[in-house]
Amino acid sequence: MQTDKRKEQQFILEVIQFLSPDILRLKDLLAQDLDYPYLLGHILHHRMGAVAYHVLKQTGLLGQVHREFRNTLRTVYESHRAQAESMQTALSMIAGMLADLPTPYAVLKGSYLTGLYPQGLRTSNDIDVLVNQEQVSVLTARLKKNGFIQGHIRDESLVPASRQEILASRMNRGETVPFIRPVGLEQMEYLEIDVNFSVDYKARQETDIVSRLIDRREPLVRTACGRLYTLCKTDFLIHLCLHLYKEATIFSWVQMKRDQSLYKYCDIYLLIHQWMKAAYAQSLAQQIRSYGVQRECYYALNGTRLLFQIHKRELDWLLDAICPEDTAFMNEVLDPMANRIYHYQHPFSEWIFCSERVQNLKERV
Repeated sequence: MQTDKRKEQQFILEVIQFLSPDILRLKDLLAQDLDYPYLLGHILHHRMGAVAYHVLKQTGLLGQVHREFRNTLRTVYESHRAQAESMQTALSMIAGMLADLPTPYAVLKGSYLTGLYPQGLRTSNDIDVLVNQEQVSVLTARLKKNGFIQGHIRDESLVPASRQEILASRMNRGETVPFIRPVGLEQMEYLEIDVNFSVDYKARQETDIVSRLIDRREPLVRTACGRLYTLCKTDFLIHLCLHLYKEATIFSWVQMKRDQSLYKYCDIYLLIHQWMKAAYAQSLAQQIRSYGVQRECYYALNGTRLLFQIHKRELDWLLDAICPEDTAFMNEVLDPMANRIYHYQHPFSEWIFCSERVQNLKERV
């Protein structure tokens, strides 16, 4: 029988709220007999080690946690600070490389978010670039010209992908096999670029959403070699929601245990606090309806509200404005290949910590 870990889960959800940590609540939880190996495992698994260290240091509570727990988080934090600096160098290199690219693009996720967090709290293992499907070859040709090859890192070495693997990825997924080049930066031996041309699990878009996202892009990512294009602020948050929803609700991602990650909700938590004013919420609601992605955005935004206990009038209004009539999808997982729908009974804040999510799914009939 699984041991009750609710107080550990509550501590994790408190210690990642870096914008407004509740010191009294953290002190109360630390006064209890916490399972530190459990805490450390989940914090690292969810890529929240640097955030947890930052919060404990910010609140003056580092001295109240287990020494090995504290030292491990400090190591992660220092590593992330170095990696964040290397990412800025890599982004500058990419800005120079794409300065005259004859096709529109937008860098996604961590490329922009790294600069919005306090330094070192958000890193990225790669750079995601969104292009229209018919223009993938233009970007890939530029990457190959600059020394990138398609492949994977295995045993700390770059292994080129086979032609069959490259073709299969473009035909069956919404992205290419990663483009990789050695760069030898601190905490970044290789730079990986993922070329995306879809925003859901399908290899071919059934709507014009990618084109519309790219048409509205803005040069928001600053680098030493000029600015990179990313999605405009409303679309950027929408894309984060789409990406989170895709991975959280697809059966293959649940099987890989990569479906639920707190760092993805933390990204949305940051943007809600930085951007969610009345005018932004109204614009966001209009754009979400225009793209027809109410379900995806409601899932991600409401999940973030629950996990981070956000009480913000503008967010409440937005969720009311985009809430679908039927919310049964909120605890569903889809298997598109087998045309099956599964569901689970756990409360959401427990589901994200469940280590046996596949075993807890039941097929809808």
